Amino acid sequence: MPLINIFVSSPDTYSERRFESSLVVSELQEKLYSITGISPQFQRLSVSHSSSAGQPQSLDDQNRSLDSYGVKDGYHLKVDNLDPNARPGEFSDVSGVNKFELSNEEYESRPDTVLAHLKANKMGRFAPVPENLSHPPPPSHALPENVSVGSRCQVAGEGGNMDRIGTVRFVGIAEIGKGGVWIGVELDEPVGKGDGEVEGKRYFSCSPKHAIFVRPEKITTGDFPEEDLMADDVDEI
Repeated sequence: MPLINIFVSSPDTYSERRFESSLVVSELQEKLYSITGISPQFQRLSVSHSSSAGQPQSLDDQNRSLDSYGVKDGYHLKVDNLDPNARPGEFSDVSGVNKFELSNEEYESRPDTVLAHLKANKMGRFAPVPENLSHPPPPSHALPENVSVGSRCQVAGEGGNMDRIGTVRFVGIAEIGKGGVWIGVELDEPVGKGDGEVEGKRYFSCSPKHAIFVRPEKITTGDFPEEDLMADDVDEI
């Protein structure tokens, strides 16, 4: 079935999503529930050519498909919340959320951090200095101390490509490109470059097309839920 990329906005969310053009409105609303948090019975849907231009068209027939409404790539889908008990911003306002913070002493004492991994494997600034060098060579990339194997993460896209969600499977020095520090990620979706092996060397194992390797600055760790398979490309190695 043809897939179309559309921008979805609601009072608390904004994202680009990929749907089958044959999807009928009732099926679309079920998928939008997991994206926007708005129950299908309280959703009012409308589409336009962009978020700032064009007369919105209401999607009010539960049995009509996106294709029958003429929805194409790049369209903007607006989801209004008709729930009388809804509180706008309740899912996006984090002012009242307690932040989890560690002191330097607490972080350095934990066994499940990048810092502990580097110490145990004598990597990064803990690597031994060659005898013929008076100073260690500078690292080619800053090594993150907040990324650990098993962390859920988001990989930043480039050149118009979308961000990707996955799980960190490798952190360390890798013989990829110009070498240096790389983060190996197992993506939720099969949009990667391989299965964890690069140029004959295996760094981790996963299903084909789920693995990517990126520089640390492309990674954001956090409580990212498993990505919707109907969702959306990252420039990676």
